[in-house]
Amino acid sequence: MERRTLRWTVVGGLVLAGAIAAGCAAPRASGTAQAAGTSPPRVTAPLSQANEGGNVTVKVTWANPGATGEGPRFEVELDTHSVNLDEYRLEDLAVLRAGGREVKPESWSESGGGGHHRGGILRFPARVDGAPVLRPGIGTVELVIRDIAGVPERVFKWEVRP
Repeated sequence: MERRTLRWTVVGGLVLAGAIAAGCAAPRASGTAQAAGTSPPRVTAPLSQANEGGNVTVKVTWANPGATGEGPRFEVELDTHSVNLDEYRLEDLAVLRAGGREVKPESWSESGGGGHHRGGILRFPARVDGAPVLRPGIGTVELVIRDIAGVPERVFKWEVRP
């Protein structure tokens, strides 16, 4: 096979594999029925965002935008080559700003790593004081992680549209 043809065959295969993987990884609703005539909010910013500072990179991915019946869930990765990350308790350092209030996470589930590389899932409640955390017309949602490696606030921001 000619080298050029082989290259395009490989590129085509990779594109197809990526498309299949993206379809498999699409967010799914939690199984809870939605109210008639409503649809889940759309997030207009990239789902994954990164912030670098103090020799630490924090990457956040909103794992379940548009899911109904469950609270927001974020995958968080911390990476460095010079700071010990074990001292940081994400469940104490993170808040979700939504609708004019700050909401503390329900839980932080560590998924592995330690020392210079950590990761896990931050889960927030679906409701606080009986009101939904994410509701129509909320506008902006911010995940704020405070005081990691001398950076007062790392803000990850998404625009939410009905």
